[in-house]
Amino acid sequence: MAGGKQDQYAATFGGVNYMEFFANDKVIVNPLRVKEKWLHELENNMVLFFTETSRLSSSIIEKQRENVSNKNQNSIDAMHSLKEQSQMMKEALLRGEIDKIGQILHYGWQHKKNMAEGISNPMIDHIYETAMNAGATGGKISGAGGGGFMIFYAPYTNKYNVIKALNELGGKVMRYTFTDIGLTTWTI
Repeated sequence: MAGGKQDQYAATFGGVNYMEFFANDKVIVNPLRVKEKWLHELENNMVLFFTETSRLSSSIIEKQRENVSNKNQNSIDAMHSLKEQSQMMKEALLRGEIDKIGQILHYGWQHKKNMAEGISNPMIDHIYETAMNAGATGGKISGAGGGGFMIFYAPYTNKYNVIKALNELGGKVMRYTFTDIGLTTWTI
């Protein structure tokens, strides 16, 4: 699938996992045993924001593919940095270093923007800067970028300042909760 299959695996398995994807279509899903108190702290400090804009993610993903095919070193380096970011995130979660999450998200955001044109734009940059100025320590856009949802890490009471600042931009701060169960089906 264009853009990978990580979202489908995350929804299917639920919980906090470290997923490894291999070129031969092999996938290893490693459940992480993160202490419950750390997950509560993480959930409390995250702010989910809907930009109320949409985009055609397939065009952004196509630009990423072209960059790789054309051996665009800036784009390839950015992808390697995002892989490194996932390892940093795993280590921070397992060690309970929850306040490092913002810095790790910020690190990833700086690199993700280099993967392809269209991941960010002036509106998204403004939203990101607004959240950071209000007390977030990092964030990212979900999916391919260009619009949709953004998530920010805002420790302590900074969360309330970030929510207030984001609400003034016209998007929508959304409620959410973590879940440790994956896809559930049933018949009637």
